[in-house]
Order: sequence, then structure tokens, then C-alpha cells
Amino acid sequence: MDQSLLQKREAAPGDEPRERGHERLDNGQVADVIEAEAEFRDVAIEAPKPPWRMKIEPPIDYDGEKFSELILDFDSLIAKDFVRAERTFTRLYKPDKNETAVLPEMKHEYQCVLAAQVADVPIGVIYKLPRRYYIPLRLEVLKACGSSPDEEKA
Repeated sequence: MDQSLLQKREAAPGDEPRERGHERLDNGQVADVIEAEAEFRDVAIEAPKPPWRMKIEPPIDYDGEKFSELILDFDSLIAKDFVRAERTFTRLYKPDKNETAVLPEMKHEYQCVLAAQVADVPIGVIYKLPRRYYIPLRLEVLKACGSSPDEEKA
């Protein structure tokens, strides 16, 4: 760290703090005072949305069971659900030794894990979704994770 940043400015004899933001110390030095005014931004919380229903035609056959509809309630997720999905993702997606920072929410595997968890179906059902169902589902999962390609840029 640059030590000159920690040094205080020497005051001339009789030099009184003239402007707001300076303060005379007991040893005759003048120190800059940072006055912090409380500034806060309000968090914008969106209103809860009803569960998302996806009707699948023709139904997906997985492990002898037919799935013709998926109900996904993303607003029912709590932090622990995201942690559990990440743990499952890490177990399934074994990053190689050169990949140090994985952003799970950007990986298809994580999105499949989270979608299966929310829909309460085996992950194999999500893997078997045709493109026309998978892509909209993937976008909803991205929104649930806090990012989306159609976010407004301010």
C-alpha cells in the first residue's frame, strides 16, 4: 500500500480549517475528513408470479412414466434450493483442473438440475425435452437465477 496516502498534510501556523471536510488535529496537522451521508438504494423486488405450466405434446416417456405437463414454481425457491442445485451440479459436472471459476447458472447442466428440482421430476425428463420446450424453459431458469438475455440495459 502506498504509505503517502496515510500521511497527513502539515498545517501552517495559524491555519484554521477553512472549508468543510478538514479538521485540525491536536498535533497541529490538518486531516481530511470524509463525511458520509447515508445514501441507500431501494432494492426492486418484483411481484410474485404464478407457477409456470408447460404442456408437452407428445408426452415424454421416461422410465416407464409419461410426462405431459411440467409445473414450475420459481417463486417458491429459497436460497437452500439454489445451494442444493449447485451441489448436484458440481457432482455431475466435474470441472477439469484448469477451470477454476465456474459460474454454474450459465451452464446448461445447472439449468437442467434446477428445472428438474423445481418441477419435481427426474433430471432425465428435462434432458429429453425437445428444443421448442427446452429453450423457453432454460430462459425461465436464467430469469430465476437473476439473469436473462432480454434484461434491460440501463
